Amino acid sequence: MRRFIPIAVAGVALVLAAPASTATTTIQIKSTGFVPASVTINQDDSVTWTNTDKKDHQVVANGGSFASPILAPGKTYTHAFRAGGTFRYHDGLHPTLKGTVTVRGAPPLVTLATSLPVVKFGTQVTLSGTVSNKRTGETVTITALPFGQTTKQVIATLQTTANGAFTFNVTPQLNTTYQAQWKGSESSVVVQVQPLIKLPFVSRGGWFHFYVTAGESFAGRFVYLQRFTLLHTWINVRKLQLGQQSGRIMSLKSARSAVPRGRWSIRIYMPASEMPAGYIDSWSGTQPVVRR
Repeated sequence: MRRFIPIAVAGVALVLAAPASTATTTIQIKSTGFVPASVTINQDDSVTWTNTDKKDHQVVANGGSFASPILAPGKTYTHAFRAGGTFRYHDGLHPTLKGTVTVRGAPPLVTLATSLPVVKFGTQVTLSGTVSNKRTGETVTITALPFGQTTKQVIATLQTTANGAFTFNVTPQLNTTYQAQWKGSESSVVVQVQPLIKLPFVSRGGWFHFYVTAGESFAGRFVYLQRFTLLHTWINVRKLQLGQQSGRIMSLKSARSAVPRGRWSIRIYMPASEMPAGYIDSWSGTQPVVRR
């Protein structure tokens, strides 16, 4: 009497076509056993068993992860392996016939993303990512390479949480490349930094006091007073030099003289060409100016 191991889901097509980018390995089922008895493939590759014997056979994984129908002479069964590992199997009708499929898993992969790619100086950024095995407790190293430096600095060693996720907060001082490292895999992001320019509302005495904040002094450098036009563009109307405290006082009268009659929005703009390397261009918030 034949021994038959039932299949968990009836009516499901059992021959799985491998994607064009994958490979298929063929194993013959003979009266003496599986030929070859052991094969090694890559994750997502497939194995096709062909019954070249005159008797029926059935391919069954020892752990139950796959099982073919009973294969009459000349029939085939294909299974795609979606995860790495060692899969031992046997013939459900002739249990002494055994084989092994070793699947090389996908290479380790770590991802890294930033909550903000461009920030004002002093703004905190969250770095986040995952590791490809989705496991908890994996060690991920975070490094930083600020602009102008040649050696990466280790700034954190993290343990992954649920689903292999990790997060870390940083406050870059200037343009910085951050990198996550895990099992030889690396992923990088760049966070660019704008100097923080503040243009408070005009004082009661009729003065604008604006200043630039960054990781170093901007004393002696130049900024531009800009006006918002009716065409919805910003244009430079005056070039101004910063004082010793990286700031400057500008009278309301001076600002009015730089704009036409009417009500206008002004701001302070500093192009990257006017600042130390490692920063990108920046601008302040706006303030209204009325010239009658």
